[in-house]
Amino acid sequence: MPNISNVTNPVPGQEVSSYKPSVTPNDTQIQNIPDPSRVGRSDSRTEREDTATSSGAKRYDSNFQAFLNSLRDAGSISETLTRFLISRPGVLVNSGMSAGISQEIAELLKMLKVDEKELAALLRGQLSASTRFGSELFQALRDALKQNASASLQNDILQFLKKYNDFSSTPHIERNIQRLIKQMSWFMPQRFSDPLNEQLSQLENLLSSGNRSGALKLLQNGIIPYMSNYVSQMHERGIARNLLGMLVLDIARFQNGSPDELLQSFYKLLGYSAVKNSLGNPDANEVLSMLQQNAENANSAPSPLPDLLAQITSRSMLGETNADMKQSLKALVDSILLNQSVYMPLSHAILPVEMENRMMFSEIWVDPDDDNNSSGGKNQRSMRLLLKFDIQDLGFFDLIITYREDDTIDLAINCPPHLSEFNKIFEEKLSELATKDGLKTSNIKASAMVKPLSISEVFPKIFERKDSINVSI
Repeated sequence: MPNISNVTNPVPGQEVSSYKPSVTPNDTQIQNIPDPSRVGRSDSRTEREDTATSSGAKRYDSNFQAFLNSLRDAGSISETLTRFLISRPGVLVNSGMSAGISQEIAELLKMLKVDEKELAALLRGQLSASTRFGSELFQALRDALKQNASASLQNDILQFLKKYNDFSSTPHIERNIQRLIKQMSWFMPQRFSDPLNEQLSQLENLLSSGNRSGALKLLQNGIIPYMSNYVSQMHERGIARNLLGMLVLDIARFQNGSPDELLQSFYKLLGYSAVKNSLGNPDANEVLSMLQQNAENANSAPSPLPDLLAQITSRSMLGETNADMKQSLKALVDSILLNQSVYMPLSHAILPVEMENRMMFSEIWVDPDDDNNSSGGKNQRSMRLLLKFDIQDLGFFDLIITYREDDTIDLAINCPPHLSEFNKIFEEKLSELATKDGLKTSNIKASAMVKPLSISEVFPKIFERKDSINVSI
């Protein structure tokens, strides 16, 4: 039996081993641990990279860059939803769906059948959200900003717009506040949720009676301290704390959009001569009435189509439809959310319709303050529009319209390649339509489509962030 207590000879071939321990007691430069179950050396990765892999890692230092990446990857949803609308509606309605949502989709397909007048009304309804800042007051502010583009005036106008946006969104903010408090009570034990529900009932009574100051006082001095004490006492670091954070933001908007705050910001603008010359010195009640009327017009829903689409999408996400429709509706929601980003300086609308027995899905982007003057006068205000539409049995089209103040327009249409022989006819028809509406055509061009146009190609100002919205509170 060998004596294991003695030092043995080294194994042949390993006399000069260069093995060293991976971690020495004095090595404290350990960071970015890929696997918390073991300790390793630094792996030369930055703190902003994903823990799994460095390739295609998400970056958390730029929301704007994330928006641009999403915009680049999203493209247009016209092709996806056109397939959904065209491919045998009867089969779509009946395969893999509950009876309730099948009826809603049947109503939707019936609603899509429109004529020319109904199409125009539907388009106006889709773009109605842009009228939130479309009254004479806001036009006067735009004109004043052109006359006096000082940093102080621009900052004061932006502050007023923030307050007006919160003021016009008051019904939505109030619903959010009540919903968040109700959700908070669901995650509390009964001994905590009962007092919170009592305060919620008081809040609902104050809001229904129009007592905004009383509701704000209850939120700041009652509900928020109570919820904060619960989170601290129960060491709640999950859903309850997240709900509390969202509630604080909504309360900040609720306070920022009060009529007193709005009037104070408005009268501050009247201190600038460019604004006062356009607006004079209106009475406070007149200002509030005008802004309230403008907000009600923007919040009204002239068409039931958006609400019906929202209902169908919600039920689809809950699993009441087949996988194909769920994917199409998810693409629709992603596109709507992307085009409502604070970094998107364009108005956006979608038009799924059926005209003359043909299905068509269209997306429209409008820039009312286009600064691309390559084909127009330097001092002329212009508007640019990108229209993407996919027509059943014809294909996918891109149309760019540039309109200037002197009623001249430029038109450029990209047609499916198999229709290129009709390019001359397209140009003639577009010219006839423009002349019929009293417009002068400066340049008309029809060509075969090589690839669909991206939004950033038509509107390069997106990359410049000139018209993005500052949403800081």
